Amino acid sequence: MKQILSIKNLSVSFGEHKAVRDVTFSIKKGETVALVGESGSGKSVTALATVNLIDKAATISGSIKYCEKEIVNTSNKDLRKIRGNDISFIFQEPMTSLNPLHTIERQLNESLRLHQGLKGPKVLEKILDLLAKVGIEEAHKRISNYPHQL
Repeated sequence: MKQILSIKNLSVSFGEHKAVRDVTFSIKKGETVALVGESGSGKSVTALATVNLIDKAATISGSIKYCEKEIVNTSNKDLRKIRGNDISFIFQEPMTSLNPLHTIERQLNESLRLHQGLKGPKVLEKILDLLAKVGIEEAHKRISNYPHQL
């Protein structure tokens, strides 16, 4: 299968502290990958560095190629096209991934508008489809719920 993500010798430093040191792995099309390790071992930093969602004070070195294109120094504008559409993450605490102050509809609406450019009724249609795909019954009634109500 075709390799879609290749990370070689990725290191991430915050000043003198090396949070990630020489991480190398690749992901082929269709693969699902889990970064597993102890708390504080650099899993989240590795994932965030992959699409440059990391603190600006961080120094990233090594190679990150997505579809054979080097993306370490890619602009945020170009990375936005990849984030959420092609590369997504589920962190250790998925319950904290959604804002407890906003409805499910509002949060998914924002993500679909920003990452997929959907507007109007197409956004609502996609939201209902996504909720149904993950097994949420009566999705049309549940979109006004808050995360803790799911």
